[in-house]
Amino acid sequence: MIRKSLLLSIFVVNLFCVQAISAKTKECLVKPSYDIIVDNESVLITNPTTRLAINNDGSMVLNNHTVNVKAATKIEAKEFQAYLRWQLPNFEQQAYRELGGVRSVFEKAINERLGNDSGLLKNLNSLYAQLTELLSHAITTKNDVTYFYYKPFNNLKKEGEAIGKKVFYKIISDSIFSFNVFKNYSAIKKIAKQEWKQQKTLLKSFDDDVCTLITDIDDKYNHLMSAVTL
Repeated sequence: MIRKSLLLSIFVVNLFCVQAISAKTKECLVKPSYDIIVDNESVLITNPTTRLAINNDGSMVLNNHTVNVKAATKIEAKEFQAYLRWQLPNFEQQAYRELGGVRSVFEKAINERLGNDSGLLKNLNSLYAQLTELLSHAITTKNDVTYFYYKPFNNLKKEGEAIGKKVFYKIISDSIFSFNVFKNYSAIKKIAKQEWKQQKTLLKSFDDDVCTLITDIDDKYNHLMSAVTL
């Protein structure tokens, strides 16, 4: 089961952008190249050249043409759409839940060390809101339909890092103008080091889980496409 969101590593590493916790996670070799839409009736997998619709019974329509396949391939298609129907909403729900959980961990640490009137909390909430919006561009569910968009998903880390750095520099800037830069920087560094120790194992585990999920989806998709296009 997916346990941590890809955005969590972005959230921790880039909000608290200090050398002490700058360890990098290993990039997943597989990058999806198709969007996926899951509704109650079918799963649609599309890119600029291919449009594959898989119905609940395993029947398929490729580029608006019904395809005739062997019984084994139809079973494979039925299992694949069921897999996507379960995994993608589960991934989305867990991602938002765990992103909020990590935010709560750091909010508590900030309150304990800097007080709840610290401007750092405002920046923490701003980062959380921006990362939540970023995640929604990659995967979101509306009216019981789940949408997965591969381009935003593949850019999550890059864009999340940019947001994190921007917020971090704002934290330092605000601290300078309020004459608290050394106090805040010291507190940020201490929070980062302590909380990172508790989070890094889970974050690595999540990155592995996400890579496994994406690799499984890609393998199943490519295998199915090879059978459909024979």
